[in-house]
Amino acid sequence: MSYRLAIVTSTPQVGVALGGPGGVLATLHLRQGRRHGETLVPAIEAITRLAGLGLSEVEQVVVDAGPGLFTGLRVGVATAKALGSALGIPVVPCSSLDILAHPHRGAGRTVAAVVDARRGEVFWALYQPAADGMVAVTEAAVTSREAVLGVLTDHPGVLATGDGARRYLAKRDVVDGTVEVAPEEFDHPSAAVLLELAASRPALPAEKITPTYLREADVRIGWERM
Repeated sequence: MSYRLAIVTSTPQVGVALGGPGGVLATLHLRQGRRHGETLVPAIEAITRLAGLGLSEVEQVVVDAGPGLFTGLRVGVATAKALGSALGIPVVPCSSLDILAHPHRGAGRTVAAVVDARRGEVFWALYQPAADGMVAVTEAAVTSREAVLGVLTDHPGVLATGDGARRYLAKRDVVDGTVEVAPEEFDHPSAAVLLELAASRPALPAEKITPTYLREADVRIGWERM
């Protein structure tokens, strides 16, 4: 039997999921701030143990490659690559914004996937529904919340999803009330959704996987401003 392990770490929430021939076997999500390095490996060990599987039975690793928080992405991608190399199996990268947009493919409207990048900025992209899911109509970008609002004025009725939408759009009467923010359960990329998307994404050798940061680490930016 073929099993996939999914890893999501682009936001403060760490998520892992196991998928098999019958669909999703188990999921585990932990939200403890920026403690990705402390929680990811124990989460993987817990979910495989509870599912009664050994890592040697996993035939593919699927990873949220960003954009998102620098430390989380570094931990998640490094772990996925290490597992892929150790087990000799391929790794499937997927955009965090694609993962956020996918659950809303049946909404029949424009979707803005928005990840909180801190310092008043967001990682985001716009999506439109298509026959085979959600299709990005803009490139993933990092920009100010004001720039996002400027774009959304041209898209009345847009559905905004992600923790960036929650932080910067949910509590504001923006764009004359034409932006709707998705429920809180959609604030973070889902490992189960990542498993679903993996079927349509190319698998790569572990050494070919790279995270999508879109900007430098906060520490480096701070040093350059001193």
